[in-house]
Amino acid sequence: MKILYSAVLLFLLCASSNHTKADAMDDYTIGSHGRASIVYPEWFKKSFLDLHDDLNDALNSGKKGIIVFFSFERCSHCKAFITKTLNDPSTRARVQKSYDIIVMDIFNDIEVTDLNGNAMPISQFAELSKARLTPTLIFYGSDKSQLVKIVGFYPPEKFNRVMDYIDTGSYKNLKLSQYLKSSISKNSKNSDSVKNQNFTSAPYNLQVSRKDAKKPLFVVFDNPGCLACNRFHERVLQDDVIKKSAKDYEAIILDRSDISTKIILPNGRIITPNQWDKELKLNYDISVVFFDTNGNEVHRLDSETGRDRMMLSMQYVLDKGYQRHEQYLRWIREQQQKGTLRKY
Repeated sequence: MKILYSAVLLFLLCASSNHTKADAMDDYTIGSHGRASIVYPEWFKKSFLDLHDDLNDALNSGKKGIIVFFSFERCSHCKAFITKTLNDPSTRARVQKSYDIIVMDIFNDIEVTDLNGNAMPISQFAELSKARLTPTLIFYGSDKSQLVKIVGFYPPEKFNRVMDYIDTGSYKNLKLSQYLKSSISKNSKNSDSVKNQNFTSAPYNLQVSRKDAKKPLFVVFDNPGCLACNRFHERVLQDDVIKKSAKDYEAIILDRSDISTKIILPNGRIITPNQWDKELKLNYDISVVFFDTNGNEVHRLDSETGRDRMMLSMQYVLDKGYQRHEQYLRWIREQQQKGTLRKY
């Protein structure tokens, strides 16, 4: 009888674990903007900022290449990448075996020499590399080519999928967005969609709403039930300040797997959410894309996103900061210097 009881108990535990997949991010929340205090790991490359030499050093030690990690000292999403992802033992071991990581502060004007021998300030190199948000990680391979680029915080599971993408050679014939979407982690629990009158419901005719529009637009591309989506709904979209701020936008939430709903884009094209998602080449499980009043994309959040980054992104687009600064963080620094950065 005791053996039978143990077997039944084991079955119930297994069934329960299969029904609800644990969320590895339950115990981790991205901190507030600008309040992080980053300590870079000792095992990061001590670079003289000549990337050609850095790549040769990595290859000569049997590694696959280098990772340039664009950061800044108070970046909460960078700290999350270091303390949650790169501090994960198996992930750290895998990275250390295959890559040297070189950190560059996007505001630093120390000179760096790129892989083609061009010398310039790090700040200029960051702009040329289109490091618009931090962290931005760029993987370079043995032939000096860029293998992949990711922007924002990726938890360990998702970051390992990025390395799988390289290791399997999938980067040669498959977009990263396609590769990552083949393994979206889901939970039996579905977060309720944001119930707010400021979010537009179908039908979606953006050509009409964009004509002489007074409000910019943001579109949330969602995978209902995915772990990252649940986090974004619960920790970000359900935030009272964000829901209130949405009134300054036309805001839409789309199921990126939807192949039936029709959307009329600002240019008059008719498309489904699934087609639009593919055209935008969004990588992450849940993404937010911002458009100006003319229907042009001006900003995107395509990674794990915290509450502060979403709020500040909404302010950045409302302020039309993208017209002055392609780098979102340079706009934030400008606002801080002026004393006009909104407090949340």
